[in-house]
Amino acid sequence: MFEFLNQARVVVCVGTGGVGKTTVAAALAYRAARRGRRVLVLTVDPSQRLKTTLGLATTGDWITVDASELKGRLCASVMDVQKTFDSFVLKAAETQPEARKILDNRLYKQLTTTLGGSQEFSSIENLYAAVGSGEFDLVILDTPPAQHVMDFLNAPQKLASVFTEGIARWFRDPKAHGENFWVSVFQSGTRQVLRVLERLTGSEFMRELSQFFQQIHTWQAQLENRAVESHRILVHPETHFLMVAGFDEAKFIEAEKFSREIKKNGYQLSGLIINRAKPLWAQMPSSQDPYCARFLDYYRRRSERTHEFEVRTKQLFEIIELPELDDDVHDLTGVRSLSEIIDRALESSRGSS
Repeated sequence: MFEFLNQARVVVCVGTGGVGKTTVAAALAYRAARRGRRVLVLTVDPSQRLKTTLGLATTGDWITVDASELKGRLCASVMDVQKTFDSFVLKAAETQPEARKILDNRLYKQLTTTLGGSQEFSSIENLYAAVGSGEFDLVILDTPPAQHVMDFLNAPQKLASVFTEGIARWFRDPKAHGENFWVSVFQSGTRQVLRVLERLTGSEFMRELSQFFQQIHTWQAQLENRAVESHRILVHPETHFLMVAGFDEAKFIEAEKFSREIKKNGYQLSGLIINRAKPLWAQMPSSQDPYCARFLDYYRRRSERTHEFEVRTKQLFEIIELPELDDDVHDLTGVRSLSEIIDRALESSRGSS
């Protein structure tokens, strides 16, 4: 069971927010480092859970986690979206002065932090840098929360399309298109939005807009290339997607659908972790207390439904259940304990298979 965890070069943890995805990602990274692998866990974590748990700074740097029992190396990073974009521009721009003009542009600052797909681009750009560094045997990416996994996979391409050459060419030299340029380019609704934006940001808005698209020509092609190169990493045979969900039959169906959907595009969803499937006490021998027995029966019925789902999807991906812990994981000791719980869950699954 879950042998891909021992062989993968990249594990991409996906799922909605609030299911413990970040904590599971950290525990999987700790488990791999304990076994002697050089591991990096990356997250864009709005709740800052990984930062708090592992004592990290939100700098985007790879920080080594000090744990004496680890045979390998464990590093972690809470990604900084703005810093990721700035680093990309500095590398992609032809000269430092050109890069500085872009970084100082107000429109650039707004777009890189608020544009849809910014977090996803940051995630994949950091993954690309980590894999390309050659410093790690395994990179675990904790993706931004998404209602649908395809939102994450499609975001870099959507973001790159915003800066396509066709759009940029319109903006770089509006005078060359005649007085009716704005009328011909934009529908009336869009022109109204631009006028509102100009009022909000001052009379310089349109000038800055034009300057912005003049400046980005040095790196827009590289942005598009990066989307292609990152896709190669995500479809690599040693890259495995792992969905983390709570006990939610709707999510089970989504995982099944997602597995079939991404398989067509070359990705592979290799496992589903059902987190907080049942409390620890429910794993104890049955109590004679009728009140406890009713709850045990409830969790037993849930386990039966999970087993039915597992039988139906065994050709698509593997499934393990993790218990609901008595306390939240808030430090390295908790991460270590959860990694041991994962080990026990894997051993139990092997024994029952």
